[in-house]
Parts: sequence; structure tokens; C-alpha cells
Amino acid sequence: MKLLRVLLFVPFLTAQAQEKATNGSLLEQQRLGAVLRQATSDYDRGDFQGALKRLDALGAAVAGGDLAVLNLRAAALTKTGQYEEASRIFGQILQAKPDYFPAAFNAGEVQFLAGDREGALETFRRLRQRDPQNELLRFKVFLCQTALGRSEDAAKTAEAMRPSGSTPSWYYAQAVIARRAGNEPDARKNLQAARALYGDDGCRLFDESLTEAGL
Repeated sequence: MKLLRVLLFVPFLTAQAQEKATNGSLLEQQRLGAVLRQATSDYDRGDFQGALKRLDALGAAVAGGDLAVLNLRAAALTKTGQYEEASRIFGQILQAKPDYFPAAFNAGEVQFLAGDREGALETFRRLRQRDPQNELLRFKVFLCQTALGRSEDAAKTAEAMRPSGSTPSWYYAQAVIARRAGNEPDARKNLQAARALYGDDGCRLFDESLTEAGL
């Protein structure tokens, strides 16, 4: 009877431990979610150091196991010019999940910003093969081709864009072409049209892309 009591008692303790672990995991996930939302808010406001501090407070064990946290951390590192570390983290994410689009896209961004325009072009081309309808990716290819001085390729890429698309890519491409030709009035006209049609939110990523490209 004593042995039977022990056998019955051990599973009971195990169930308690499991319940405690589950509750602890839930609380940890809630904490992680709250910190991630706060850090994202910091990032969106341009407070990249603040975002990094919040994410650092999670601790390596927690932050290292969540791809969204890692991606946000690497994105903030990119914004502060820490390209090598950002690239390492994006690579870490893609090793864990090769089809994680945010990290793959951001890896191309780091390449572009770090001066590896050829590498960025190849990264964005590969992503477009997976998502050929993505107009932001098409615009990124266009910017890489422009930065590499491949005017004919860039013109062909721009021709494939449509003014009535789901993004302002056509207007931004036309603005870049006009600006590089020294026609600033036409560049401003296209950017104003884009903002009127797509609003500030719709143009935000394209504005950032122009800034990154020095345009």
C-alpha cells in the first residue's frame, strides 16, 4: 500500500508542477507581448535606443526564443547603424525559419544600407520570386538598380509598375527618375500625388526608402 500511495502521489505532484509551469509560461508570454508592444511603439516613434533597452530587459533566454522580438531588435540595431550585429540576428532568424519574410526583407535593407547594393538586389529579387505581386519589393529592386547605375534595368522595372496599384511605387519611381534627371518640380509633383492618393501611412515605407537611398 505504501508503494501504491507513492505512485499515486507522484503524478499528483507532477500535475501541480505542470499547472504551475503553464501558468508561469502564460505570464511570461503576456509580459513578452506587453514589452514587444511597448518596444514597437518606441520604434515607430523613432526612439530606437528606447526600443533596444526594453527588449534587453527581457533577458537573452526569452528574447532569443521569439522571432518577432529578434526581428524588432535587429531592425532597431539597423536604425542605429549597427549593421553587422543586425545582419547576424536576421541570419539567426532565417536559420530558424527560412520563410520568415520580415527578417528576409530586413536583411536586404541592411545590405543596402551597408553599401552592398549588389547583395541587396539579389535578396530583393529572390523575395520577388516568392511574392511577384509585392510592389514594395519591385520598388526596392528598382532602387538597387538605380544605385548600381543600371538605368536601363531600372527603367524596365519602373515600366512594370502601374499608377493605379495598391501602393505608391509608380509615383515614387517616377519621382526618382525625374529627380535624377534634374527635374525637381516633376519629382515633387509625383510625391505629392502619391501622398494625396495613399496618405502618410501608405507612403511611409517609400519615404524611408528614398531617405536610405539618399534621394
